[in-house]
Amino acid sequence: MTSEDSDLKLRFSTKVIYRFLGGAALGAFVVIIPISYGSSIDLNLVQVGIASLLIISCGLLASVWGEKFIDAVMQVLNSSAL
Repeated sequence: MTSEDSDLKLRFSTKVIYRFLGGAALGAFVVIIPISYGSSIDLNLVQVGIASLLIISCGLLASVWGEKFIDAVMQVLNSSAL
């Protein structure tokens, strides 16, 4: 019984980690879009901090809400016609 419980906990934790990494990758993509359209990449510390906060927030929201959050962000990106 205990090996099944530990196996379920391991599966759940790896699923949460994968969701976080997917959300962070999606957040990084959202951050890279406006940077790629800019002519010069002259970022200051505040902009880097905000970008990092956005990436971590997307990762946390994806790990909590899962596919619902990722689908919502993907719909917004699809409707923006980028």
